[in-house]
Amino acid sequence: MQPTRRRYLSIASVGIGTGVAGCLSSGSNITYPEPEPDDEDEPDETDEPDEDEEDDEPDVEEINERLADETEEIYDELRWFETEYDDMIREHRSRVREIVDALDSLLETLDEEGRIDQDQLEDVESFAREVANEVNDIPEPQFDEHFNYRGYNSAFSDVDRFRRREDWERVESELQEIRSGYRGASSSSALRRRYSPNPIDNRLHSWFGGDGKMYETRYISDERNHHPDEDDDGVAGYGVYVINDSSRSVSHTPIGRAPLRVLETMDDDFEPFDESTNRRFRLYVRIHDVGGSGDVNPGDTDSFAVYGQRYDDLVAADEAFETVTDDKEIEDEEEWGEETWNQVLYNRDGNRTMYAYLIRAGTYLFAVGPSRTAWEERDDDWDELLDGTWVNP
Repeated sequence: MQPTRRRYLSIASVGIGTGVAGCLSSGSNITYPEPEPDDEDEPDETDEPDEDEEDDEPDVEEINERLADETEEIYDELRWFETEYDDMIREHRSRVREIVDALDSLLETLDEEGRIDQDQLEDVESFAREVANEVNDIPEPQFDEHFNYRGYNSAFSDVDRFRRREDWERVESELQEIRSGYRGASSSSALRRRYSPNPIDNRLHSWFGGDGKMYETRYISDERNHHPDEDDDGVAGYGVYVINDSSRSVSHTPIGRAPLRVLETMDDDFEPFDESTNRRFRLYVRIHDVGGSGDVNPGDTDSFAVYGQRYDDLVAADEAFETVTDDKEIEDEEEWGEETWNQVLYNRDGNRTMYAYLIRAGTYLFAVGPSRTAWEERDDDWDELLDGTWVNP
């Protein structure tokens, strides 16, 4: 029987037997024709890609990605405040309270025994310094302006000086002073003042654009059970003010309802651009000129509205753009920084022609500036508040 190529390779792989080795070494000139491949060696025609088979996924261009990427970064920060901020506060508070507990124990020893020894004091001081070195990492990278815990710990040297003098009354008062500092810093109210959740004063302000502007924002998810809670006044989604100084008082609910009715107004103004199919969330932003200081009433400021929608993917965003523009005319394009915006006109209420700007940026759609005033007739500074922001940096 003629050996197959598979059989030959099998023999060669485990070592050639004596008889076979003899034949080969004797210079045998016997040759075998190439065998037919086994069935299992036959190429499977079904494994070959079908050249005629076309990809079902449409080829959608990734356009205006800078705006999409920066908006995604902004959304991630808002989401952190909505879902992780409270856990950060609890963890931070819990760690600092461990120092308070250690100081309580040391003061209890002093009260019961009338003295504390060097090792006891050093243990508490060492623990306080260890926690102080770690605890300020907890709010980062969202916040980097921390309590001066090291300043509290510097007072341990005073405690030790009076301990060596056996001035136990002063030892007690110095320990109580350190404990008071840590107690105050570990309270929820103090932590929320230091790391304010609303208004937010952190890197998000510069991501939006910084300057003497306040960014009033709300996002509303299309996904069920996405938001842990509604706002206090029952407005859907998550809304905050983002400002340069969290100590500034800001009145009213951000993108809220009564009394300013901001949400209803924006929903009405941007209704012609609303498309919910395969949408993840809506993003509402009002940019306010608020200067560098002072309390703010958003109803009394100059402001500019931005409406965004985030979709599942590029295909969904492109289809939403086509749906939104199906009953509108794209008259021209305009370059704003790195992005190209579409000038769209459309009819409202049967007899009003409206003019606005629309863009698809990656998986987002943005619309701004809906107005009865045509583009060429607007004041030169009509969009001045957009300048320097993430929309038009």
